[in-house]
Amino acid sequence: MLAPLSWLKEYVDIKLTPEKLGERLTEVGLGCEKIEKTKDDVIFDLEITPNRPDCLSMLGVAREIAAIERNDIKLPKLMDFKSVKPKKTLPLKITTNSEINPRFTGIIIDNIKVADSPDWLKKKLESIGQRPINNIVDITNLVMLELGNPIHAFDYDKIKGASMKVHQASGGEKFTSVDGISYHLPKGAVVISDAERIIDLCGIKGGENSGTYDSTKTIFLRVPIEIPSLIRKTSQSLGLRSEASSIFERGVNAGGAVEALARTVELILEIAGGELASPLYDIK
Repeated sequence: MLAPLSWLKEYVDIKLTPEKLGERLTEVGLGCEKIEKTKDDVIFDLEITPNRPDCLSMLGVAREIAAIERNDIKLPKLMDFKSVKPKKTLPLKITTNSEINPRFTGIIIDNIKVADSPDWLKKKLESIGQRPINNIVDITNLVMLELGNPIHAFDYDKIKGASMKVHQASGGEKFTSVDGISYHLPKGAVVISDAERIIDLCGIKGGENSGTYDSTKTIFLRVPIEIPSLIRKTSQSLGLRSEASSIFERGVNAGGAVEALARTVELILEIAGGELASPLYDIK
């Protein structure tokens, strides 16, 4: 995992030199494999062991540094859902199963403008080897890297019948991911279907048929909690891994779903505009 010093400093005051900090992180179990000094930053390459999924995020690493430095942690700004009342409520029927999807958290945002991300956001993603795509996708990636909870944005208008059902694949169904690659799903893969077709391979890849593109005006944001063994089994069967699957396979913070959604909404309203168009969905 790559962790820029400038990013970590947003959450905790750091007095140790990069070299000493790398040593101390290794001592507490976050193996510092390499320290790369760039023109305007220092990048730590950390080896996160399978028993520390809480450190698969900038904030998780910052918590360890706060303990080392004996400083307080500074949390990012979050949307207060109680303070905002939706001007309108768009319909969405959600059917889920707690045995394969322990928590389903989400919200609809209307009247957004999909565009290039601001330079500061692009720079953050590029500093750890991420390719900027558009402001919505980039924000969901940023929050995943920041807080450790994967988020997915669906184009609401592409969800047929305004209906989402979480279920397991029968086996053999065709699914085309958001990057245009087609797969035949193994039996038991956790998916989301709308009224007509599969639109998401849960915990691994979003569907091409419901992704966010330049024409997207309304989105449904979903922050799920997945069953690690189910995600791992499907990922291995397909030979398909993603940033999200690598987190879900180890076990994501089940208590962080609403906070991750609140952070994502805060940034989207600031960068892409729009307004809330549904209540907070939090099914668990």
